Amino acid sequence: MRIARILGLAALVGAVVGEQWPSYSNHNVSTLNCTILGDSEKIVDTAARPPPPPPPRPPPLPSRPEPASNQLWYKCLDKGCIFNWAMRTDDRAVGPFYKPARDTAASPYQSQDDLRKWYWFPYPQDKINEKYDDFYGTWGIGYALDELGLSAYRSTYEGGENYVYVIDHENPARDDVDHQWYQIDGKSYRATGASYGFSINSAQGVIIGMNRLSPKNAAKERNPPVPDDELPGLNQFSDVAWIGWESQTKDQNHDIKGLRYFISVTITNEETLAVVQRALDAKGWRFRDWPGYTFEDRQSPEMRAIMGTPNIQGFAYFLIQHKAQLGNMYISKLQVFNGETSHESPCIIAHVSPADDAPQIGIHQEERHIVRVHTARAML
Repeated sequence: MRIARILGLAALVGAVVGEQWPSYSNHNVSTLNCTILGDSEKIVDTAARPPPPPPPRPPPLPSRPEPASNQLWYKCLDKGCIFNWAMRTDDRAVGPFYKPARDTAASPYQSQDDLRKWYWFPYPQDKINEKYDDFYGTWGIGYALDELGLSAYRSTYEGGENYVYVIDHENPARDDVDHQWYQIDGKSYRATGASYGFSINSAQGVIIGMNRLSPKNAAKERNPPVPDDELPGLNQFSDVAWIGWESQTKDQNHDIKGLRYFISVTITNEETLAVVQRALDAKGWRFRDWPGYTFEDRQSPEMRAIMGTPNIQGFAYFLIQHKAQLGNMYISKLQVFNGETSHESPCIIAHVSPADDAPQIGIHQEERHIVRVHTARAML
């Protein structure tokens, strides 16, 4: 009985196989089945292996910054209004708008001696990180410089015009910045570890702000933190950059008034990003690659608000505090675009114009009113 059942089952299987593959002979079907069974161990072995790890995920696209709140927007707008006026106004008229008021807008810090006095040291050129040299990959500005007809290479390369400087508020020849002290007029101060990295191309009139860690922010990272009354008097990027610009133009016999562009690269400051986003939204624009969008109406709230952001105000001070050498040079337009890096951090180019290009506005009664309104909330 059992044998009959087996024979019957075999006949059924043969019939089914014959319906599925009618062109195969019994010999071929038998061989085919044996091959499948023979490979079954390999199939089982392959399935038992752990799967390969997934490939690395592509870098995420940069998230859209949240637009500035009213509080932040009007803070920067008020500051930008003052800057816009002060850049094109004579020195002595601007001085009283400082807090506390003074006779001149000029900075008291003008020379290499001032840098040394306040414990600022140039980082050795041969030890500067090679990433500073890459205006394309690191800073995302190389192609923009090309299209503006400007050098996109550091001076260490053949034909390069950009001299890179890193000026630190600590002595690189000494260990442990937390224990570095210096004295000025009998008072002891501590090093903060602040660092300003920038490039100067005096042949073509370009200053690029790369890394800007101020003494006030760096002081918080010290152990213990450096109190406010021990911060250096010379602390602004505008002063450090000016001393570099004045020195280089003199050494290379270039026109000190030949400045054409300030550039802020790889912007990550949250306040700046929020204000720029709101300015773009107001125009129906969005962050995009070079050439991006340009704000040219200096009376517009959008351009004035961007002018008052942390990444641009140092450039405005640079011009306002050195009128004796530069005259009333001013920022005539602001160009915003994504840097060509993997993270696409935005860049801003501030276009600089000579005083002769500025409309002769003076301080008319209407302008005095505008300035009074804004200085009620913001001072230089």
